[in-house]
Amino acid sequence: MSMTILGVHGVGNHQPGVDPDQAAATIAGWWTAALGDIPAKTVMAYYAHRLRPSRVAQGGADEPDSELEPDIYAWARELGWPDRTPQGMVTAPIRAVVSWVATTYGLDQRLTQMFVERFFRELHRYFTDAERRDAIVTGVADLVDQHQPRVVVAHSLGSVVAYEALWRRDGHPIDLFITIGSPLAMPSVVHDRLVVRDGGHRRPPRVRRWLNIADPGDVVAIPRHGLGQSFAGVEADITTAIHAFDFHRATNYLRSAKVREPIAACG
Repeated sequence: MSMTILGVHGVGNHQPGVDPDQAAATIAGWWTAALGDIPAKTVMAYYAHRLRPSRVAQGGADEPDSELEPDIYAWARELGWPDRTPQGMVTAPIRAVVSWVATTYGLDQRLTQMFVERFFRELHRYFTDAERRDAIVTGVADLVDQHQPRVVVAHSLGSVVAYEALWRRDGHPIDLFITIGSPLAMPSVVHDRLVVRDGGHRRPPRVRRWLNIADPGDVVAIPRHGLGQSFAGVEADITTAIHAFDFHRATNYLRSAKVREPIAACG
């Protein structure tokens, strides 16, 4: 019998007008194809529909840019943005900050702007709406109980969701937890907002092994040193190049031997 892998996707996966179960199956198919010949069933925890705008204001978003600015500034500082403005004071326009990141890391300006807006809007909705957050985390915890996966692979914002879900309940042990392109250790933006039992930032008790994998150019996987300095029990922070330009996409991570080999070893 093949093992079960539970995938938890990242931002930008909302499929408007598609039934959530069908959307989950579609994304699971992409992940299965990327993992190749590993004998496993991939189940996807689909939560993107829960992060869609609850109301649409002028400009097409339900949060004004000003609500996203503190997180974007904090993110850019972690990437080396040379901001010398005292905290709390008006600083550079967001577009200028994102342009600096794109130029510094050799990224497409337009695509970087679009990604940053999408990432920080979904992150903002997750952390500022308790009802959304509880529904998302409960849904992933339910899937863990239902499918009892040997492996959990979580990408980008999905690593935040999966981490909180694995703390939500005890029960079926997880042999391997792999975080890819994870922002879990990003100070103030993510790390300090996490909900865990006993106040500790460490490997969830039900997880036997935790590996974190990041492309050196992934501008979401920060701090650059990985998760091990911020979370006790991370077995390894592995740096590997997954793509020359598209170094945050989940399927590029899943094609990497650094991801595939430890998963296959669980089979």
